[in-house]
Amino acid sequence: MTMAKMAFRNVWRYRRRSLITAIAIALGVLFSIMVDAMLYGAERESARNIREYETGDVKAFAPGYFEERQFLPFEFFIEPGDRQRIEAIFAAERQANGSADDGTAGLSTARPVSRWAPRVVGGAELYFTEEFFPVAGSAEVKFHAVDPEREETVFRTPRMIEKGRWLKKGDEGIVIGGWLAEDIGADVGYMVSVELKGRGGFYQTFDAEIVGIALTDNPYVNRSAIYMDLSRADELLALEGAVTEYAIAFPPEGKKENHRKALSSAVARSMNGGSQAPEIYGWDEIESDAVLLTKTKSGGSKAYLFFMFVIAAVGISNTMLMAVMERKNEIGMLRSLGYGNGSIRWLFLVEGFAIGLIGTAAGTLFGSVIVALMVEYGIDFSFMMREMDAGYRLTGVMRSAWHPQGMLSAIVGALVISSAVAWFPSGRILKAEVAEILRS
Repeated sequence: MTMAKMAFRNVWRYRRRSLITAIAIALGVLFSIMVDAMLYGAERESARNIREYETGDVKAFAPGYFEERQFLPFEFFIEPGDRQRIEAIFAAERQANGSADDGTAGLSTARPVSRWAPRVVGGAELYFTEEFFPVAGSAEVKFHAVDPEREETVFRTPRMIEKGRWLKKGDEGIVIGGWLAEDIGADVGYMVSVELKGRGGFYQTFDAEIVGIALTDNPYVNRSAIYMDLSRADELLALEGAVTEYAIAFPPEGKKENHRKALSSAVARSMNGGSQAPEIYGWDEIESDAVLLTKTKSGGSKAYLFFMFVIAAVGISNTMLMAVMERKNEIGMLRSLGYGNGSIRWLFLVEGFAIGLIGTAAGTLFGSVIVALMVEYGIDFSFMMREMDAGYRLTGVMRSAWHPQGMLSAIVGALVISSAVAWFPSGRILKAEVAEILRS
């Protein structure tokens, strides 16, 4: 009888011990797959919500703006002349190829950049009185002056209006986030006062009617965003046709990074030695702090998962050690029949691998079922997301996503651990003499 066949028979001979060990392995694999899929899904959904509500795929900023973006500076503008050049590039039949020097040689877009939106973004103070609201007060907000039609081509916010309507050209009203409206007790038709800085440093205060309330998948928009018509903002803030940024969404074909490089190259060439070209940055560069925080949280959770695996490995090791100690006579008999230490250790390694295979298969099966349910339905964390910033751009339901690489890591890790912890305990018995083993 071969050692491998003997090992597989031993799995069924010691059913209770094998079952306990397999269950421990299955639980470790199940939780590993489940948690990894949740984290992966949260990362993907968070990134998608940043692109679809805040940044698009890339943004074009006036030179100098990007370094100060955290402070919402109101002194860096893309002027009307530069706007005409950059919008001509967006509307071109085909993006020009980059040069070999900038690494964009041969890059082009298959269609014009049809989805782009000019914007003016800054900080503002929202005031509300007892004439319309239960309590008078104020709230710090982030205002977005947008082209109502263009904004809809890049972002989902215009399609997420819970009450009222989205902005129209020449609109004097504003749209506010759903959580902000709930916090201050606002409703469609209520009047508020908005105070914000104009171009040149002066402060402008104006009254505006709330014409819409947007409830989105992005907590940033829900908590603090207000939207107004760009032409109205141009008049109130003396912008003279300038904007602070362009949000751009690329076609699905091709790599986003290649599109970004080609666009940056085309914009730089369009200046023709004139004014300094607007700077193009990807969404992950613009929201680098949010991306880093998300990865840090995911890394911490995965470290916790690793320690869970270590604890499971210790439990499996103890079980296998007991198995070895219980079978001292069997080991002594095998050695007296001429089996070497390597063959006996191979017997326990195959046995551990077989138990690990059973546990891994069960854990993968049940883990996949749970992930499938989580992908379809998710878990509603709105009671937490509403009151706290968890680092993810999520508002409620957290859905998992299939992550083959994470599943493979859990499967391979479980099989390696179950085999390794079966290998080492046997070495302790094999150090003793055959006669001593049999006498004991």
